[in-house]
Amino acid sequence: MEKGKKGSLEELFRERIEKIDPRILEGLGRKELFSFRINHHRATAQEALELLERDGFHPERVPWGEDLFTLPIEDRRRIVKSRAYTEHLIYIQNLSSIFAASTLSVAPTDWVLDLAAAPGGKSLIFSERAAKVSAVEPDRRRFFRMRRNFKEHGAKNIQTYQKDGRSVAKSCPGWFDKVFLDAPCSSEAHIDGEVTWWNLRRVRRFAKLQKELIVSAFESLKPGGEMVYATCTFSPEENEAVIDFLLKRYPESDLLPISPPFENYMEGLLQWEGERFDRRVRGAVRILPQGAFSGFFLARIGKGE
Repeated sequence: MEKGKKGSLEELFRERIEKIDPRILEGLGRKELFSFRINHHRATAQEALELLERDGFHPERVPWGEDLFTLPIEDRRRIVKSRAYTEHLIYIQNLSSIFAASTLSVAPTDWVLDLAAAPGGKSLIFSERAAKVSAVEPDRRRFFRMRRNFKEHGAKNIQTYQKDGRSVAKSCPGWFDKVFLDAPCSSEAHIDGEVTWWNLRRVRRFAKLQKELIVSAFESLKPGGEMVYATCTFSPEENEAVIDFLLKRYPESDLLPISPPFENYMEGLLQWEGERFDRRVRGAVRILPQGAFSGFFLARIGKGE
């Protein structure tokens, strides 16, 4: 039974995180660095870095990505006043989010669906690599903010749709070469300090929505294509259990390998509170919060011919 008092809720949350991996609590809420990437629609890395250097910033390059950089968290407020930022030459984005987008192997001829796209950072990454991107977002306010984001950053190959992602497969069955679903979730990775808005009802509510969305995402994917399912939460009900659900529902689905070029991650769990998952779920990745990485979960999924 869920504990009702605020102190008990926090205790329950921490007990669950400890069961997943105690290292999560060590990094949760500790932000030492932030990350950004170069917006190749507007600038080269050299052009953006020269402007940043003039403004007194000295970014550190991230070795595993294309034109990714970090700065101390103290520079976060100041950088939004820099020319590189105001002219949209750089895009501030968490390393976990960037890595998740990079695991989708996008080819120059691909049509990519971003199924829960706002605010649009991952769609912008795909737009630099793909022929065409379709970005879907149901919330009106977030949708128009996302469209403005795309325009400001110079992405001209993104189509936008204000639509519930659960209905996309009905109108676009098997259309897309690649699909990315960063699903709405209980956002446990964003808990910083006191646990106030989290509870198990929230986790269960999102888990139901996530299963509906992942079905739509998978059925929108072409045979032979691949998709990535991701969340910014830790609960296995929203992560491993959703992947297990997909694998059992679709025999043509399978997990594809992910090879993180960093150490702060763990493999997918194979059981949680009495429920056992398909052994292939171990191939999923849970990123542990550290440095410029926030907590994240992702799984790369292939669809058989």
